[in-house]
Amino acid sequence: MRRFFLNREKILSDRPTLTGPDVKHIRTVLRLKPGDEIFLFDGKGLEYRATITASTPEAIVLSVLERFSSISESPVEITIGQALLKAGKMDRIVRQVTELGIYALIPLLAKRSVPRPEPERLAEREQRWEAIARESLKQCGRSQIPRLGPPASFKGLVGTSQAYDLRIIFHHGNSGLKSRPCPRDAKDVRRVLALIGPEGGFTPDEFKLALKCGFVCVSLGPRILKADTAAVAACAVLQYAFGDLAPPKKP
Repeated sequence: MRRFFLNREKILSDRPTLTGPDVKHIRTVLRLKPGDEIFLFDGKGLEYRATITASTPEAIVLSVLERFSSISESPVEITIGQALLKAGKMDRIVRQVTELGIYALIPLLAKRSVPRPEPERLAEREQRWEAIARESLKQCGRSQIPRLGPPASFKGLVGTSQAYDLRIIFHHGNSGLKSRPCPRDAKDVRRVLALIGPEGGFTPDEFKLALKCGFVCVSLGPRILKADTAAVAACAVLQYAFGDLAPPKKP
Protein backbone atom coordinates (compact mmCIF):
# COMPACT_ATOMS: atom_id res chain seq x y z
CA MET A 1 0.00 0.00 0.00
CA ARG A 2 1.36 3.43 -0.93
CA ARG A 3 0.95 5.32 2.35
CA PHE A 4 2.33 8.74 3.21
CA PHE A 5 2.10 10.99 6.26
CA LEU A 6 0.59 14.45 5.98
CA ASN A 7 -0.74 16.38 8.95
CA ARG A 8 -4.49 16.83 9.14
CA GLU A 9 -4.44 20.59 8.59
CA LYS A 10 -2.66 20.18 5.26
CA ILE A 11 -4.88 17.28 4.21
CA LEU A 12 -8.01 19.36 4.82
CA SER A 13 -6.62 22.41 3.02
CA ASP A 14 -7.72 23.47 -0.46
CA ARG A 15 -4.49 22.14 -1.94
CA PRO A 16 -3.06 19.13 -0.06
CA THR A 17 0.62 18.88 -1.00
CA LEU A 18 3.43 16.47 -0.26
CA THR A 19 6.98 17.84 -0.22
CA GLY A 20 10.42 16.63 0.83
CA PRO A 21 11.74 13.06 0.39
CA ASP A 22 8.26 11.67 -0.36
CA VAL A 23 8.25 13.53 -3.68
CA LYS A 24 11.33 11.70 -4.97
CA HIS A 25 9.97 8.38 -3.75
CA ILE A 26 6.65 8.90 -5.52
CA ARG A 27 8.17 10.17 -8.77
CA THR A 28 11.33 8.11 -9.21
CA VAL A 29 10.77 4.93 -7.17
CA LEU A 30 7.05 4.32 -7.51
CA ARG A 31 6.86 6.21 -10.83
CA LEU A 32 3.40 7.54 -10.06
CA LYS A 33 1.81 10.18 -12.26
CA PRO A 34 -1.23 12.49 -12.14
CA GLY A 35 -4.33 10.34 -11.95
CA ASP A 36 -2.70 7.65 -9.81
CA GLU A 37 -4.00 7.05 -6.29
CA ILE A 38 -2.17 6.93 -2.96
CA PHE A 39 -3.21 6.74 0.68
CA LEU A 40 -2.47 9.31 3.36
CA PHE A 41 -2.58 9.11 7.16
CA ASP A 42 -2.68 12.07 9.53
CA GLY A 43 -1.06 10.59 12.64
CA LYS A 44 -4.32 10.99 14.58
CA GLY A 45 -6.17 7.86 13.53
CA LEU A 46 -7.65 8.83 10.15
CA GLU A 47 -6.69 7.65 6.67
CA TYR A 48 -7.44 9.18 3.28
CA ARG A 49 -7.61 7.95 -0.30
CA ALA A 50 -6.26 10.60 -2.64
CA THR A 51 -5.39 11.07 -6.28
CA ILE A 52 -2.38 12.91 -7.68
CA THR A 53 -3.44 16.03 -9.57
CA ALA A 54 -0.02 17.54 -10.27
CA SER A 55 3.58 16.38 -9.96
CA THR A 56 6.79 18.40 -10.02
CA PRO A 57 10.29 17.67 -8.63
CA GLU A 58 9.41 19.89 -5.67
CA ALA A 59 5.84 18.88 -4.80
CA ILE A 60 3.01 16.40 -5.29
CA VAL A 61 -0.42 18.05 -5.31
CA LEU A 62 -3.34 15.86 -4.27
CA SER A 63 -7.11 15.71 -4.24
CA VAL A 64 -8.70 13.81 -1.34
CA LEU A 65 -11.35 11.33 -2.49
CA GLU A 66 -12.30 9.54 0.72
CA ARG A 67 -11.70 9.69 4.47
CA PHE A 68 -12.05 6.75 6.85
CA SER A 69 -11.02 5.66 10.34
CA SER A 70 -8.09 3.34 10.82
CA ILE A 71 -8.88 -0.27 11.70
CA SER A 72 -5.34 -1.08 12.82
CA GLU A 73 -5.29 0.65 16.23
CA SER A 74 -5.36 -1.48 19.37
CA PRO A 75 -8.55 -1.49 21.46
CA VAL A 76 -6.46 -0.99 24.61
CA GLU A 77 -4.26 2.03 25.29
CA ILE A 78 -0.87 0.65 26.30
CA THR A 79 1.62 3.13 27.73
CA ILE A 80 5.19 1.93 28.15
CA GLY A 81 7.40 3.54 30.76
CA GLN A 82 10.80 2.57 29.37
CA ALA A 83 13.90 3.28 31.44
CA LEU A 84 16.10 5.48 29.30
CA LEU A 85 18.72 3.56 27.29
CA LYS A 86 21.50 4.52 24.92
CA ALA A 87 20.38 6.17 21.68
CA GLY A 88 20.50 3.16 19.35
CA LYS A 89 18.49 0.95 21.67
CA MET A 90 15.84 3.59 22.29
CA ASP A 91 15.53 4.12 18.52
CA ARG A 92 14.88 0.39 18.05
CA ILE A 93 12.34 0.35 20.87
CA VAL A 94 10.42 3.27 19.39
CA ARG A 95 10.23 1.53 16.03
CA GLN A 96 9.24 -1.87 17.38
CA VAL A 97 6.66 -0.82 19.96
CA THR A 98 5.05 1.43 17.35
CA GLU A 99 4.65 -1.65 15.16
CA LEU A 100 3.11 -3.48 18.13
CA GLY A 101 0.44 -0.81 18.50
CA ILE A 102 1.29 0.98 21.74
CA TYR A 103 -0.52 4.19 22.62
CA ALA A 104 2.34 6.06 24.32
CA LEU A 105 5.99 5.76 25.28
CA ILE A 106 7.42 7.61 28.28
CA PRO A 107 11.23 7.66 28.71
CA LEU A 108 11.86 6.86 32.35
CA LEU A 109 14.76 8.13 34.45
CA ALA A 110 15.43 5.12 36.68
CA LYS A 111 18.27 4.85 39.18
CA ARG A 112 20.26 2.51 36.91
CA SER A 113 19.63 4.45 33.71
CA VAL A 114 23.07 5.06 32.25
CA PRO A 115 22.39 7.93 29.80
CA ARG A 116 21.24 11.17 31.39
CA PRO A 117 21.49 13.66 28.52
CA GLU A 118 21.08 17.39 28.82
CA PRO A 119 17.62 18.88 28.04
CA GLU A 120 18.77 20.12 24.62
CA ARG A 121 19.99 16.66 23.69
CA LEU A 122 16.76 15.10 24.93
CA ALA A 123 14.74 17.47 22.75
CA GLU A 124 16.74 16.33 19.71
CA ARG A 125 16.16 12.70 20.59
CA GLU A 126 12.41 13.28 20.98
CA GLN A 127 12.27 14.78 17.48
CA ARG A 128 14.19 11.79 16.14
CA TRP A 129 11.84 9.35 17.90
CA GLU A 130 8.81 11.02 16.36
CA ALA A 131 10.36 10.75 12.89
CA ILE A 132 11.13 7.07 13.50
CA ALA A 133 7.54 6.46 14.67
CA ARG A 134 6.13 8.12 11.54
CA GLU A 135 8.28 5.94 9.30
CA SER A 136 7.21 2.88 11.25
CA LEU A 137 3.54 3.79 10.72
CA LYS A 138 4.06 3.69 6.95
CA GLN A 139 5.38 0.15 7.16
CA CYS A 140 2.99 -1.36 9.72
CA GLY A 141 -0.26 0.17 8.50
CA ARG A 142 -1.10 2.25 11.58
CA SER A 143 -2.45 5.77 11.34
CA GLN A 144 -1.89 7.15 14.84
CA ILE A 145 1.53 8.29 16.02
CA PRO A 146 2.27 7.08 19.56
CA ARG A 147 2.50 9.82 22.12
CA LEU A 148 6.15 10.27 22.99
CA GLY A 149 6.09 11.92 26.36
CA PRO A 150 8.92 13.93 27.90
CA PRO A 151 11.21 12.00 30.28
CA ALA A 152 9.73 11.36 33.71
CA SER A 153 11.29 10.36 36.99
CA PHE A 154 10.42 6.91 38.29
CA LYS A 155 8.90 8.35 41.47
CA GLY A 156 6.95 10.97 39.52
CA LEU A 157 5.42 8.52 37.03
CA VAL A 158 4.57 5.88 39.62
CA GLY A 159 3.07 8.44 41.96
CA THR A 160 0.72 9.85 39.32
CA SER A 161 -0.43 6.58 37.74
CA GLN A 162 -3.87 6.27 39.31
CA ALA A 163 -5.68 7.04 36.05
CA TYR A 164 -4.65 3.68 34.55
CA ASP A 165 -6.90 0.64 34.87
CA LEU A 166 -3.91 -1.67 35.25
CA ARG A 167 -0.34 -0.93 36.30
CA ILE A 168 2.43 -3.48 35.76
CA ILE A 169 6.13 -3.54 36.54
CA PHE A 170 8.02 -6.23 34.62
CA HIS A 171 11.08 -8.14 35.82
CA HIS A 172 13.04 -11.26 34.80
CA GLY A 173 12.39 -14.57 36.48
CA ASN A 174 15.79 -14.77 38.22
CA SER A 175 15.34 -11.53 40.15
CA GLY A 176 14.06 -13.32 43.25
CA LEU A 177 10.87 -11.23 43.33
CA LYS A 178 7.45 -12.73 43.88
CA SER A 179 5.38 -12.31 40.76
CA ARG A 180 2.28 -13.50 38.98
CA PRO A 181 1.39 -14.12 35.34
CA CYS A 182 0.00 -11.22 33.36
CA PRO A 183 -3.53 -10.83 34.80
CA ARG A 184 -5.64 -11.67 31.75
CA ASP A 185 -8.67 -12.05 33.99
CA ALA A 186 -8.73 -8.32 34.78
CA LYS A 187 -11.99 -6.79 33.57
CA ASP A 188 -12.69 -3.50 31.82
CA VAL A 189 -9.02 -2.84 31.09
CA ARG A 190 -8.78 0.08 28.67
CA ARG A 191 -5.62 1.84 29.85
CA VAL A 192 -2.44 0.00 30.86
CA LEU A 193 0.84 1.40 32.17
CA ALA A 194 3.79 -0.99 32.01
CA LEU A 195 7.26 -0.22 33.38
CA ILE A 196 10.37 -1.77 31.82
CA GLY A 197 13.75 -1.33 33.42
CA PRO A 198 17.23 -0.42 32.16
CA GLU A 199 20.08 -2.86 31.68
CA GLY A 200 20.48 -4.26 35.19
CA GLY A 201 16.80 -3.81 35.97
CA PHE A 202 15.00 -1.70 38.51
CA THR A 203 16.40 -1.43 42.04
CA PRO A 204 14.69 -3.12 45.03
CA ASP A 205 13.58 0.31 46.26
CA GLU A 206 11.93 1.05 42.92
CA PHE A 207 10.04 -2.25 43.01
CA LYS A 208 8.90 -1.54 46.58
CA LEU A 209 7.63 1.90 45.60
CA ALA A 210 5.78 0.55 42.57
CA LEU A 211 4.10 -2.22 44.57
CA LYS A 212 3.14 0.28 47.26
CA CYS A 213 1.45 2.38 44.56
CA GLY A 214 -0.67 -0.52 43.28
CA PHE A 215 1.51 -2.01 40.54
CA VAL A 216 1.41 -5.73 39.78
CA CYS A 217 4.79 -7.46 39.50
CA VAL A 218 4.89 -9.64 36.36
CA SER A 219 7.74 -11.88 35.21
CA LEU A 220 8.99 -12.03 31.62
CA GLY A 221 10.17 -15.60 32.11
CA PRO A 222 13.23 -17.42 33.43
CA ARG A 223 15.69 -15.90 30.97
CA ILE A 224 17.42 -12.54 31.41
CA LEU A 225 16.43 -10.35 28.48
CA LYS A 226 18.25 -7.33 27.17
CA ALA A 227 16.27 -4.17 27.87
CA ASP A 228 15.23 -3.57 24.25
CA THR A 229 14.17 -7.23 23.91
CA ALA A 230 12.17 -6.93 27.14
CA ALA A 231 10.24 -3.97 25.74
CA VAL A 232 9.12 -5.95 22.68
CA ALA A 233 8.26 -9.03 24.77
CA ALA A 234 6.23 -6.96 27.24
CA CYS A 235 4.25 -5.24 24.48
CA ALA A 236 3.48 -8.57 22.82
CA VAL A 237 2.31 -10.03 26.15
CA LEU A 238 0.04 -7.05 26.81
CA GLN A 239 -1.46 -7.09 23.33
CA TYR A 240 -2.09 -10.82 23.69
CA ALA A 241 -3.69 -10.38 27.11
CA PHE A 242 -5.81 -7.30 26.41
CA GLY A 243 -5.39 -6.06 22.84
CA ASP A 244 -5.71 -7.26 19.27
CA LEU A 245 -3.21 -10.14 19.46
CA ALA A 246 -5.56 -12.10 21.71
CA PRO A 247 -7.14 -15.29 20.37
CA PRO A 248 -10.85 -14.96 19.56
CA LYS A 249 -13.10 -15.62 22.53
CA LYS A 250 -15.08 -18.83 22.51
CA PRO A 251 -18.84 -18.34 22.21
